[in-house]
Amino acid sequence: MLFSAESFFQFVSKNLKIKVYRTINLSVVLFGSETWLLTLREEHRLRVFENRVMRRIFVPMREEVKGDWRK
Repeated sequence: MLFSAESFFQFVSKNLKIKVYRTINLSVVLFGSETWLLTLREEHRLRVFENRVMRRIFVPMREEVKGDWRK
């Protein structure tokens, strides 16, 4: 039975997801970055990307009884 990446990562711990992000995704995104001349817009886009990835790792959950957000 084959799993998609999203269904696979449902069963993986948050610590492992962060390690995968730091070792694979971040290195691919920042490849050659030592030669970049970043504008403020590009810095912002990199921050947005990182925040989006972190939000997907730490999926906010609502408590069913109260409807409050939990960590």
